[in-house]
Amino acid sequence: MNVLSPPTNDFLASKGRVATLGMFIIDHHALRDESGKEIMTDDESIGGGGVFAMTAARMFLPPTQCGLLVDRGDDFPDTFTEILEGFGKEMIWFRPRKGKTTRALNIYSGRKIGEGHQSFKYLSPQLNLLPHDLILPPSPFGVSNLPEYIHVVCRTDRAKLVSQEMDDIKLNGSGEGQRRGVGWNANLVWEPMPSSCIPEELDNMIDLAPSFKVFSPNLLEIQSILSMTPRSTPQLTDAEEAAQSFYHLLANRYERSMIPAIIVRAGELGAYTLSSTWQGWIPPYWNEMNQDKVIDVTGGGNSFLGGLCAGLLISQGDMRTASLYASTAASFSIEQRGLPRLTQSEGKERWNDDDVWRRLRELSGRVQT
Repeated sequence: MNVLSPPTNDFLASKGRVATLGMFIIDHHALRDESGKEIMTDDESIGGGGVFAMTAARMFLPPTQCGLLVDRGDDFPDTFTEILEGFGKEMIWFRPRKGKTTRALNIYSGRKIGEGHQSFKYLSPQLNLLPHDLILPPSPFGVSNLPEYIHVVCRTDRAKLVSQEMDDIKLNGSGEGQRRGVGWNANLVWEPMPSSCIPEELDNMIDLAPSFKVFSPNLLEIQSILSMTPRSTPQLTDAEEAAQSFYHLLANRYERSMIPAIIVRAGELGAYTLSSTWQGWIPPYWNEMNQDKVIDVTGGGNSFLGGLCAGLLISQGDMRTASLYASTAASFSIEQRGLPRLTQSEGKERWNDDDVWRRLRELSGRVQT
């Protein structure tokens, strides 16, 4: 099978889904004035790292192969339902929630939304997801082949809960007297929350690492974890040194087979992957000559990892190929505010009026073998 072309139905029939444990969030937005005061805008938008990740996976996979659980409260806008179902109803599970949907505020230091430093805070109680949520009835994701790759975006303490529950389900089933999930060997892809990327969490991250297939902080985050001082202008070697430093800490404790792939996302530089099967750089699709195409990087990292999961599923674990998928997916995410747009043209899907497979193959041609 050509891994740079759409996978066949026969191939996908034997595969599980790509899913996420990221929450759905209704995002609100604010800007800071010169005195630091928050100025709320009237905008509300679809948010949550899991939504961006699964939209990215959906670019390469049919909706039957993706999984997004949405805890929908009584305040859920109809327009959001229409947008999400437009990606394919089979990939969305709207689970009824009493009360309000989780809401959060994104605060930008620039003059417009998406510009400058971004901070984040919840405005309403959050419903954190765990592996059992994906497979216990009435989940549509718990029938047939169980999810094969799961995107996890969370703090260290919840990453520990996720890994512990996965181990327990694999041995004992999903609980409540059910054996569903026994033997489940899902691959977890961990995107650590910025608030956990501090030196005090280094030991916890080293403890958790063997539970994950991929560990992917961005460059500033891994430098913070390792107490490394960032440069004002990042260089390729910065990401390489950080990844290798983290790898050596793991190698001092674990066998090579237990160490996850370490992928450092470095914005305009691209992403550096250090794994047991491949190490190297994948450039961003939009390079320094095309920065006018970059409108809002919000969700870019989530989309990168959703694309990575889809690439890992299709390539059957080839890290280099999956990294190409990841960078391609991110390029669509950052071209506008909000989610990429899906349309149909002559019976074929187009995202932001482009062909994802054409873009994937073009990016592949830029990367040395």
